[in-house]
Amino acid sequence: MLDRMAERRRKAAAKAGAEARICDAVRTAILERRLAPGTKLQEIPLGGFFGVSRTIVRQALRTLAREGIVALRDRRVAVVARPSAAEVAHVFAARRAIEAAVVEHAIARATRAELTDLRRLVRDEEAAYRGGDRAAGLRLSLAFHRRLGALCGNPVLERYLTELVLQTSLAVALYERPDRVHAHADHLALLDAIGRRDAKRAVRLMADHLAALERDLDAGAAAATTLAAIFAPVAAPGRPLPVR
Repeated sequence: MLDRMAERRRKAAAKAGAEARICDAVRTAILERRLAPGTKLQEIPLGGFFGVSRTIVRQALRTLAREGIVALRDRRVAVVARPSAAEVAHVFAARRAIEAAVVEHAIARATRAELTDLRRLVRDEEAAYRGGDRAAGLRLSLAFHRRLGALCGNPVLERYLTELVLQTSLAVALYERPDRVHAHADHLALLDAIGRRDAKRAVRLMADHLAALERDLDAGAAAATTLAAIFAPVAAPGRPLPVR
């Protein structure tokens, strides 16, 4: 009896791990601009690339659909989400409202040590962009806003912010103008205002920062590639048998 329970737990953990691995890989490929909007995420090829069953791939795609970065069409066809100009505007408007509240809460709770950690993250972000590593810069920018959400102490605000940051990051990853100059000083100025407990200035700086991100989007900027070009390397010889 105990052996059967242990085996069920082992299989459940393996499935959850496989699903998370697919989610992370697809999410990263989208946010790093290697998967264009509208790209079909076919279950059979993905299952082959990752050595898992279609059931696990399907569950991973459903998770990504709940996050808003994958769209599920009729007949269970999944594609990289293609947010319209109106949808992008709505998401940014919602994020401005939520992140203003997050900033106000963070001002009341953030410690000096936590702000120091955030400054270190911003310096890493700046170094990534200066070194030409746009993908790393985008990941660090996303991490900055998520950490700020974690500092607010309100799990509901944090949950909504996490979703909105991911969706606006999708828009930035897909549609940001390639010649955009990243204003790392935006994050530093925001941290200065939070450190001084200046809520009015911090909220205004956050709103200005998000408005600048939105202005620099170009719906025709996304590039395209194929699933095999991105995920085939994971299908190396000697991979584990499919998890079912």
